[in-house]
Amino acid sequence: MSVPSEIAQIIATSGNSFHARVARWLADNGWTIRVSPYFMDQSQNKAREIDLVAERFLEIRDAFGGWSGDVVIRLFVECKFVPGHSVFWFTDKDMDAAMRLVVKQGGGFRQDNSYTKNHHYLSKSPKVAKVFASSKSQEQDPFYKALNQVLNAQVSLRKQAVFVLPESRPRKQVAILNCPVIVCSSFANMFATDFLVDSPPTVMGENFQLEVQYAYTEADGTSRNEHFLIDVVEFDQLPSLSDLMTADAELACFMLQRN
Repeated sequence: MSVPSEIAQIIATSGNSFHARVARWLADNGWTIRVSPYFMDQSQNKAREIDLVAERFLEIRDAFGGWSGDVVIRLFVECKFVPGHSVFWFTDKDMDAAMRLVVKQGGGFRQDNSYTKNHHYLSKSPKVAKVFASSKSQEQDPFYKALNQVLNAQVSLRKQAVFVLPESRPRKQVAILNCPVIVCSSFANMFATDFLVDSPPTVMGENFQLEVQYAYTEADGTSRNEHFLIDVVEFDQLPSLSDLMTADAELACFMLQRN
């Protein structure tokens, strides 16, 4: 039986197909994934889902090569097929807030240690996207929806136990680095311009970070307001992001081993 052309068209243009493509790449490149896990959005008391949660772990070794713990890098991933045009306005990264974010992440990172500056939140471009727009309304803008999904998922799920480690592994020696990520099908329709200086837009080239001050409500009703950096990644540049995240975990292993 031949497949109807309408079915082939749905598959070719569906965001689910891109979602599956990202999941396959992560699974094939050393990440353990969970597909479309649900979580409770406390602000609206509604169940929501995140496209992927991906984990990878590295072992902390002591001076004699013995195991002394694990560092888990955990990604909260939203996958976006980008058919329309979008513009991002860039400005200087708040480096003090980025440093506080890295230290708060855990993993042995300290403000008074020069190695901390090698974390990719601090070592990559000093420019970040602050605002964005597309032809859609704000509620329908793919990136507005994506940043809400990854941040809602992170604040809801970051305290959950890791799933990448063997069940028999002691959990008290685990450091978890949580990172929100938006993976785009392509940057071809995405443009960058400067927020504080009039400048012509240019096609987005490299992976970048979106800087967000995010207010939310905890499960116990406590109001929070946190600073986040979201990695925005082109699918073809996923290897670069994976390498950066792994380097962060390796750095955390080194810092914890020294401590």
